[in-house]
Amino acid sequence: MIFDKIENLKLYSSFNSHFDAMAKFIEENDFAALPCGSYDVGDGVKVNIAEYEPSGNDKFEAHRDFHDVQYAITGNETIEVVPTSEAKESSGYNPDIEFFYAQSCESTSVALEAGTFVFLAPQDAHKPCVKLTSDKIKKAVFKIPV
Repeated sequence: MIFDKIENLKLYSSFNSHFDAMAKFIEENDFAALPCGSYDVGDGVKVNIAEYEPSGNDKFEAHRDFHDVQYAITGNETIEVVPTSEAKESSGYNPDIEFFYAQSCESTSVALEAGTFVFLAPQDAHKPCVKLTSDKIKKAVFKIPV
């Protein structure tokens, strides 16, 4: 997991070459004005933009074929993270997602606030959409091929 401000995204290009495509897409678009939906970023990366009311989430999720970069455009939410190896009671793997209903360790809380992002790898089971203080969040979720 990586947690940082969105303006530092390019600093991670040596870690994953897809960060350049994401940074370029962010520079070229006004995310606050971008309508909700799915967009092709290029280089195999896609982004889904959604606006919703964070409330609570009772399950962790993990992905095998994609990394997630979750970027809060406006508003905020909490994302709980545990190692996927510590996530329990699986729903079974479906294309690109597996849900877990329990964990065998304490989770790490990330306060995803406007202007910040979190990079989540397949070994990072995560529980997004947990209310922090905002009644509404607009968030971009980049899907990066593993």
